[in-house]
Amino acid sequence: MIRKYIKPGTRLAVTLSARERNLVVERAFLDPEIETHLRQAAPAGSKLRINLNLDDIDDLLGCVAAEANHCDDSKVQRVLDAFGDRLSNLLDEYTDEPPTEPAATERPKRFTAKQGQYLAFIHYYTKVHRAPPAEADLQRYFGVSPPAVHAMILTLERQGLIERTRGKARSIRLRIPATEVPDLP
Repeated sequence: MIRKYIKPGTRLAVTLSARERNLVVERAFLDPEIETHLRQAAPAGSKLRINLNLDDIDDLLGCVAAEANHCDDSKVQRVLDAFGDRLSNLLDEYTDEPPTEPAATERPKRFTAKQGQYLAFIHYYTKVHRAPPAEADLQRYFGVSPPAVHAMILTLERQGLIERTRGKARSIRLRIPATEVPDLP
């Protein structure tokens, strides 16, 4: 799927229900600026609307996904998952990275250097332990927060670089050949 290019910093309209907004504000660990946007959401018919740039949407998605992933209430989890899916669809539809033409002999990059580090860790961890890593293993290795790891896992999955079985622990699998996985630094 080809994503539409928008200028960096361009804000997109994100619609959500009052219930979704309240659940996210009450439960998710949000960046204060995003929380302010959510609290000041403008009514748009029966929904609320906020304008966020792609970085804000990505951050919000990470927070929503992390909360949904750790939620014990299945009804709340469904609401958060549905909102997260809509955020993910926006990220799949737009990009603020200018299109580049790869050199004729150069193979196009499928992932960033940081994504490559995560892919390498998943590959080598699975090879050594004969089981995929948990998100907690990634968090310890990279020294980042749980929402950051979860957001990266969602990004890798959205790009088709990994797959996982929803609701099953340690189910991350690479979907690229081992030859494309960079060395672990």
